[in-house]
Amino acid sequence: MDPKSDMLERALEEADDSDWRTDLGGDPVEQRRQLGSKSKSRHNYRRRMLCANLQSFAHRTSAHGLGRFFSQQVPWLRGLWALVVFGAMTGLTLHTYKQISLFRAYPVSSTTRLLTNRFTFPDVTFCDPLMKKFFTIGSRQLRSDVNRNNYFVANYMLGYLVSDEERDDEASSRVKAIKLAYATFEHAVHTWPKFNMTAASARIFDMLLYCQYNQERCTGKNFTVFYHRDYGNCFSFKATNRFIRSSGVEKGLVLVLYSPSVDVKQSIDYYSDTVTTGLETGGLRVAVHQQDTIPYPSEYGINSPSGMQTVLALNQVQTSLANTPTKRCEPKGRFHAFDHLLGSVTSYENQLADCTTFEYLKLIRDNCKCTVEGLVKSEPDGQPQLEYCHDLLGAQNKPDLLSLLQRIREFFETDPSIANYSLLDRSTGRMRTDIFDRLHLPDRFDAAQLLADRFPEIQRRLNRLKCAMPYLKSGRKQSSCLNICNYTTYDFSVFQSRWPDHNFQIRGARIRLARIAGMLKSRVDEINKMMQRKLDNYASTEHALNFSITHHRVNLSRCLDTELDRKSDLFEDDEHCVQVHNIIKQSFLQLRVYPKTLTVRQLFEERSYELVNLFSDLGGIMGLWIGVSMVTLCEFAEISLILCSYYALSVVRRVSNALSSRRTNEDEDYDYPTDCHGNHCEAADKGQQRSFAAANSDPWTELQSPLLVARPTAEGRAASQSPSDRSDLHRHDVASEPQLQQSAASAPSSRAASPDSRSDGKETRL
Repeated sequence: MDPKSDMLERALEEADDSDWRTDLGGDPVEQRRQLGSKSKSRHNYRRRMLCANLQSFAHRTSAHGLGRFFSQQVPWLRGLWALVVFGAMTGLTLHTYKQISLFRAYPVSSTTRLLTNRFTFPDVTFCDPLMKKFFTIGSRQLRSDVNRNNYFVANYMLGYLVSDEERDDEASSRVKAIKLAYATFEHAVHTWPKFNMTAASARIFDMLLYCQYNQERCTGKNFTVFYHRDYGNCFSFKATNRFIRSSGVEKGLVLVLYSPSVDVKQSIDYYSDTVTTGLETGGLRVAVHQQDTIPYPSEYGINSPSGMQTVLALNQVQTSLANTPTKRCEPKGRFHAFDHLLGSVTSYENQLADCTTFEYLKLIRDNCKCTVEGLVKSEPDGQPQLEYCHDLLGAQNKPDLLSLLQRIREFFETDPSIANYSLLDRSTGRMRTDIFDRLHLPDRFDAAQLLADRFPEIQRRLNRLKCAMPYLKSGRKQSSCLNICNYTTYDFSVFQSRWPDHNFQIRGARIRLARIAGMLKSRVDEINKMMQRKLDNYASTEHALNFSITHHRVNLSRCLDTELDRKSDLFEDDEHCVQVHNIIKQSFLQLRVYPKTLTVRQLFEERSYELVNLFSDLGGIMGLWIGVSMVTLCEFAEISLILCSYYALSVVRRVSNALSSRRTNEDEDYDYPTDCHGNHCEAADKGQQRSFAAANSDPWTELQSPLLVARPTAEGRAASQSPSDRSDLHRHDVASEPQLQQSAASAPSSRAASPDSRSDGKETRL
């Protein structure tokens, strides 16, 4: 017989029939006691049923090892199988933990794909690093006015307080003071429009000699201005059509540029002479970057020296990163940045370098309550109100600045502590830097400190700058910025060669010089026409090319093709053309940017271990260690459900018993009405008794199987049995007849002792 069925039958046979024959009438306290006894019997039955289910599961489960352990009768073999099952479960646990850990690590794999004829041309930005900031307008010219001069001198004096008096020597302290003073020029534009640094720096017309893109001519209209805080104006080439038809060195962008900073005839500004280190190289700084992104020529650019041809062969790489919880990335998007110098808001595509820059600026702004000069994130139509660290005199507010300059002038005139230094020319009202520079270094620090102590607003701004200086010196620290999920980069190879030819001893050198001279003359004539028509916004200022050609005293017409004798390979004025050749080698350069191939390399990151891989591995692991399949898991789910239902009903039983006990105590304290014999009277309302019995019934009654709800009587069981079984039953009844008669004889006394029992002796089935 099935063990489960055998245990079930045994549980049914051992159930006490007296629990099913309880009369609901009579004393309420006795009713609760009878119901409690019945509930306990049912609890015992459920426990036996649970044991039967567990035993059946242990013998019939398809999980390997468990059946052998429970069915084995030899003790030492059972112990051996226990070790086997324990070892298998341990291996399963460790192996499963390893696979789940691998899944939670979110590993990724990279895939490379090549897309043909998908090349898009990038932005190309170039700057003149030696020119620094001033070209069309000199720094001395900017401070020619009395107030502008005093503004510069006051900032120059305060710059000494930023340097270290004990560690810096006189030269380094002076350089720091000058850099600080010229950094404040950017803020003076809010008070004096003449301090527009983009107008003071070079223009595209000063540097562009020849432009060709995709074998078509381009002009200065294809360039936009980007102001760099160290280099001044930088120019970014933005192509109208970024798709190139073919690859090769003759395709792409071809530029012939003039570098004013290396021309001996161009005047070098006082600022450039002071801050130069002697380690700079002549030429331009070139950066290739994704379109509509902020250029970083100082960080990611290369040097293109004058007198050379620099060729950049590009390869476009598109990268798509997998955004996982362990390796997160930021979606591609755009942001708006405000430049207080240009007074405009520009939209850019975000990149990792932007995040680190703005994070660095935010760190300074949060700790020092000021921001460093540069682009600041803003709303599309808003200009953020910020205080800049280098604005020591509050130049962004014109009335306050002019009032402060007047008070500083009066302080230098009347205060004895500062008047002794004679830094103010009383006749003109101008503060003099030459007198300040002749002071001993300690006296310079003392004079600057007197100025800061006299005006609290200056001291407050100076403290902000001192707070920001350690961040500026230490540089950027480890960042929490996320990489961009989708971005484009351009890998390039750099080739450089002499341009133009080193001398005229090279075959074809004069012919090539004639072409360059014609190009240069055409550009000079074009600039002159623009100046006459006043098409240039700065037509009142002489252009750099005109200035250079005029002061070099060269005539380009003498070096054209018409002046070259092809037979002798000589110009009519060959010595004059040698001078033109030397000028071009000194101050001009050629830049070529072209696609090495039109094929775009795409790098895709994708998760290499997905959820379906985890399930597949877990299925293999469970099959390897304990032979478990989905059907086996359903078996475990079934037995788990049985266990949960058993313990849930046990909790319900305890709660029901607790409530029943409390009601019993309340009823025992109640004074019931009695009859003349001192017994409890029957309740008048039988409906209340039935409601009371229903309220105290066990919830398990609703869940009983039909077998337990209606147990068959002896006559019913006999009717359903075979004739042989009925004969056995008859013999059993005959054998037990004397016992029944003896029980019947004792029944009257029993019924007299228990008034709750029924007189007819019939069983009540629930």
